[in-house]
Order: sequence, then structure tokens, then C-alpha cells
Amino acid sequence: MRDFAIVKGIDGQKIEVVSLISDACVTCNNMDCAKQGKSFHVINKKNLPLKEDNIVRIGFPRILNGILGLISLLFPIASAATGFFLAPCFSQRFNFTLTQQSQAGLVGVFFVAATLIVFLISRTDIHITHPEVIQVM
Repeated sequence: MRDFAIVKGIDGQKIEVVSLISDACVTCNNMDCAKQGKSFHVINKKNLPLKEDNIVRIGFPRILNGILGLISLLFPIASAATGFFLAPCFSQRFNFTLTQQSQAGLVGVFFVAATLIVFLISRTDIHITHPEVIQVM
């Protein structure tokens, strides 16, 4: 998500914005040349005075960013540990001899699968909450 956006519409607490592609656009006075992206909605929890064509700084609450960062770090590690402990079950189920190499392979498979899941989820448009307006520029 970009840090800066241009306000395009205001409906109470719900603000429609268009993200700026470049941080250089913030210091530019010519609003027509700004390369703009897709519009989306943000919320104005701080009740900042906004009007159309304002440039605003947006973001998610810091606690949410911290929690998501921890999950994206710990989930692959926990999955790799799960692969380590489930290796004997896999060896019995699929009739292969459990060696250190096969156990390490399962750890790697679980780790890569969890990392891929985190990557795919982070690239989707699924949002638990809307970003907030942090500051008016």
C-alpha cells in the first residue's frame, strides 16, 4: 500500500482516495500530472479536516502492522516445526523409511508451503479493516 493519496470524495467517516504512485508527487503543486492508481476507501478516525484534492498520508494502525508482521514471520517457522514432528506419521502413512534427509525434506516442504501461503494472502485484496487517514499534507 502507498503512504500518500489524494482525496477524491468524502462521505462522513468514509473517504474515497486514489493512491499516489510516487512520493515525489507530494511536493509537486501540479495535481494534473500526478500518476494515479486505483481508488479505494479509507476512514477518518481522527476527524481531520479534509476536502477534495487534499493529499493525505494513510496507513494501518501500528498494532495491526505489528501483529501481521509477527504472524507472517512465525507461521512459516511453526509450520516447519510441525513438519518435523509429523515426519514419522508421514513415513508410516506413505511407507518410506524415515531418515534425516526425508525429515529435513518435510520440514522444507512445510516451510515453503507456509511461506507461499503468506505470500499469496499478502497479495490479495482481502482487508480486515480499512486504512486510516493519519495526516493531511
